[in-house]
Amino acid sequence: MEQPVLTILMATYNGAEYLERQLNSILNQYYRSWELVIRDDQSTDKTLQIIQSYVEKDHRIKLITCGTAHGSACRNFSELFGWAYDQNKSYILFADQDDIWLPQKLERSLAGMLQHEKRYPADYPLLCYSNLRFIDGQDQHIEARLPLPSELKLEVLMNENYAWGCTMILNRAAIQKIKHIPVDAVNHDYYVALVVSAFGKNILINEELILYRQHQKNVSGNVDKMTFRSRFNRYFKDTEYMLKPLIDNYRLVQSFFDRYQGELHDQQKTMISDFLQQYQKSFPALFLAMWKHHIFKIGLGKNVVYFYTLYLLRKKVMAHVNVGSTS
Repeated sequence: MEQPVLTILMATYNGAEYLERQLNSILNQYYRSWELVIRDDQSTDKTLQIIQSYVEKDHRIKLITCGTAHGSACRNFSELFGWAYDQNKSYILFADQDDIWLPQKLERSLAGMLQHEKRYPADYPLLCYSNLRFIDGQDQHIEARLPLPSELKLEVLMNENYAWGCTMILNRAAIQKIKHIPVDAVNHDYYVALVVSAFGKNILINEELILYRQHQKNVSGNVDKMTFRSRFNRYFKDTEYMLKPLIDNYRLVQSFFDRYQGELHDQQKTMISDFLQQYQKSFPALFLAMWKHHIFKIGLGKNVVYFYTLYLLRKKVMAHVNVGSTS
């Protein structure tokens, strides 16, 4: 039986420092039937030279120049995803430029996906996401663990994403449902998980399959931000720090709802509509809507500080959102 080709999408930008280690880890995968499609976002260091040397080394690696969106990782991945949709790819994975993939990542990701695909119709969108292990800039292990839910549901994703792009594999049905990631979605993985949660399932592969690098250039997911002290400082000492994430969250949910509300079932439509509308009215109205629809983060402590932050910043979030919608 012919093995399916796994399409790996990599967005690069000035990643020369760590890129070769990541590319080598992909070359060293146990599973051999893959293609790596790279789009660079106008790098000014040696990133392109490195990529070109690997393109010449292995025919499975391709550098493409599709689309016109530039300026962020999300925009770069948006163009890559649109390319994969147009090419009718069967399975896609996202790769960051600075991580290291453990050699079993592709093999175990596909095995998890195939196992779950047997349980659902061929047109059922599925996303499998794995756990990860943290490393520093020198490839040294960082003592931290990321607890993840076994299934990531829409109610949780209204507040926060637990499926990181570098851990995902999506099937053809998910790709066909998403079609295109809006360039202003801020976080490509968050948007993807949100869509799949509404029309399919996000399911955990409870294995550590990548070494996720932590350094000062991390766009998101920095392990230092997950400690209790860091959360305390953000939520109680520097609440303004949380303003942008809240604005981004509201806009992402609004963008998703604008696009898919006609396809959602009644309960989903009511939940998201209530969340967005009550967010605009008042904190008590928002709190009651979230309580009614069980829109919570995972963990009591996180919910306490989250609602406290919403109480402090909701008006500012709405001010920014409304200015953006009229400009």
